[in-house]
Order: sequence, then C-alpha cells, then structure tokens
Amino acid sequence: MFRIRDWRWWVLGICIIGGLAGVAAFGFFIGQWGMAVDRSEWAKERAGYIKRFPEVRTETRNACVAEYEGKVQQLQQQNQQNAQALSDLRSLITDTHDVAQYTLRFLGDRAKLTDARQATLIKQTREAAAAATVAAAKTEVVEQKVNVAASKADEAAITAKAVDKKLETAVHPALPAQPWIGNRR
Repeated sequence: MFRIRDWRWWVLGICIIGGLAGVAAFGFFIGQWGMAVDRSEWAKERAGYIKRFPEVRTETRNACVAEYEGKVQQLQQQNQQNAQALSDLRSLITDTHDVAQYTLRFLGDRAKLTDARQATLIKQTREAAAAATVAAAKTEVVEQKVNVAASKADEAAITAKAVDKKLETAVHPALPAQPWIGNRR
C-alpha cells in the first residue's frame, strides 16, 4: 500500500465526507419537516374521522334496521297470504264436500227409481210369461190371457212412462252455494 503524503488529498477527502454528511443531514431534516406536515394533516383527518364515527354508526344502524324491517314486513305479508290461501283452500274443500254429497244423493235417488222401474218390468214380464204358459194349454184361455197380458203390458208401459216422468221431474236436492271447483269459469 502506498501512503498519501500530500495534505490536499486529505482535505479533499474530508470535504467529500463532510459534503456527504451535510447532504444526509439536509435530507434528514427535510424528511422530518415533511413528516411533521403530514402528521399535522393526518391528525386533522383522524380527528374528522373520529368526529364522524357516531354519524357513520348511526347511518349504518339505520340502514340495517330498515333492511331487516323490510324483510320482516315481507315475511308478515307472506304469512298473511299463506293464511288467506289456507282459508280459500278450506272453503274449496267444503264446496267439494257439498258437491260430493249432492252427487251421491242424486245418484242414490236415481238408482232407487231405476231399480223400482226394473222390478216392475220384471214382475210384469214374469206374470206375462206365466200367463202365456197357462194359455198354451187352452186356446180359448190363451186369448183371454193374451188380452189380460196386453192390458198388463199397457199398464207396464204406462207405469214405465210414469216412472220415467217421475225420474225426470224428481225433486233434486238443493245445489251448494257455489259450483264445484272444477266447473268455475
């Protein structure tokens, strides 16, 4: 290694080191001054935020309360609609039950009339068959029996017509207040 013996080199080195130290010190102080300005602005901004916290909390709370009140109202409306639908369904079930009772009564009455008509026809047919069997033995008796059977057949026809007329003019039970659910228009 060689030694620097000239004092000017020493002065130059010290000046360079002193200059670098001065620049570093200048930068440090400028940075501190800038941070102090930022801190004062930050403190003002922070104070504004802290002042606004209660307002923001109140706004947030009011927004949440309004949202959940809306949801509660929707649920209450839906419950009311469900209750109304259940009430309507009960009335429809009652109407259907009334229509079913009416239909069964009507069919029962019709079956009774049909059975009575058929029983009369069968009875008269048997009587006519018995009369025809007896009449086969004697031709004179046969003519009388044929006349009797014809008159009975006329009576049977009259009875059948009367039964048909009764069936047509039969008093039907009163209809329910509303028509059957499938017949609404």
